[in-house]
Amino acid sequence: MKFPVFIARRYLFAKKTHNIINVISYISVVGVAIGTFALVVILSVANGYDTLTKKLYSVFSPDIRISTTEGKTFVSDSSMLEKIKNVKGVLEYSQVIEENVLVSYKLNTDYLNRPATQCIAVMKGIDENYENVSGITRKRIDDNSEHSFIVSGEFKLWYSDVPQTVMGIGIAQTLGINLNFMVPIEVWIPKRGTKVTMGNPLDAMAFGNVYPVGIFSIEQTFDNNYFFVPIDFAQDILSYADSEISAIEIKVDSTANVNAVQKEIKAIAGEGFDVKNRYQQNETLYRMLSSEKYAIYVILVFIITLFSFNIIGLISMLIVDKQKDINTLKILGSDNKTIKQIFYYQGCMIAIGGAIAGLISGVILCLIQQYFKIIKLPNVFIIDAYPVEIHVGDIFLILAFVFVVGFAMARLPIWYLSKKMNW
Repeated sequence: MKFPVFIARRYLFAKKTHNIINVISYISVVGVAIGTFALVVILSVANGYDTLTKKLYSVFSPDIRISTTEGKTFVSDSSMLEKIKNVKGVLEYSQVIEENVLVSYKLNTDYLNRPATQCIAVMKGIDENYENVSGITRKRIDDNSEHSFIVSGEFKLWYSDVPQTVMGIGIAQTLGINLNFMVPIEVWIPKRGTKVTMGNPLDAMAFGNVYPVGIFSIEQTFDNNYFFVPIDFAQDILSYADSEISAIEIKVDSTANVNAVQKEIKAIAGEGFDVKNRYQQNETLYRMLSSEKYAIYVILVFIITLFSFNIIGLISMLIVDKQKDINTLKILGSDNKTIKQIFYYQGCMIAIGGAIAGLISGVILCLIQQYFKIIKLPNVFIIDAYPVEIHVGDIFLILAFVFVVGFAMARLPIWYLSKKMNW
């Protein structure tokens, strides 16, 4: 062991002449440990929520989505669909229609004769292959749960020749939907190519009845806005042709390169089509999640920096307190460089000790939460416990920052006081 390291260790762990220095040493170590602990835990929780949100959006947003660059709809081409199906990595595709509509609901059993409840929602017409493309009917994010995203009723859009609907829980609550009553939802939309007249505005409106049989709960954005209907029903009420659709949604093999598949599909679709992966479909969301994480990191880094100022005070007081020891070491032959190293190494030990202690405790807490789910969430949420996810890259980034700040704080008072004391 080097002589400066040996002396620094003795100063750190041995009983000090004045108790205040001893207390400040402990405060410095604990301060760095708390800051590191907070960084590990909060970033892990942010990672957990980030992954959870992306998983939730993966239920509704396809791996790849093809839409037109002009207008709302396009005519699907069977030859293009066949080429897309044969692209390596493509598992399934589904044709969909999306349109904003007015939905109205009134129970026949309402003896108070209250008016029908209404809201604006997005009608999503889907074909029979949509279940294979989306994750709407699979189990929820919590793998231990036996429940799917269909929280009430079933996902079934036809009963014989009667169209049915599955809607978000937010829409169901707004309309007061009761699946136990066979009361249809009225879907209203302006007729295509028809002008509204003041004499009888209803003549310019198309409407259809669809029966509610299921309610889903995925994420608030979807729960409050979307309801599913058969694509034939959507085409009929919108006066679309049989092959007229809004988009083609594609599921890609998890082992395939999504960007490569996207590029190949773009070449098949050609000009006039937008071919977007899941990130591009929700670009604003993904950027917001990334910005939130970095904002959290910056705030906690600032807090750790404040905690690390204790190292400056400790080293400054220790240098003043150890003047007799410094003189003794000089008489024994120690040069100024060796004396500076003693106090510098002590500051580094505080930074390293606090960082390791905070890191270990933070990782242990996160692992306990990840596997045993100690801290619970309300039952209304999609999962039952706070999500945590430890990223190795975050751990190295935290350690690197704490070490850099700690070492800099240890060097600053030595540089300043050595000039004042001429050593």
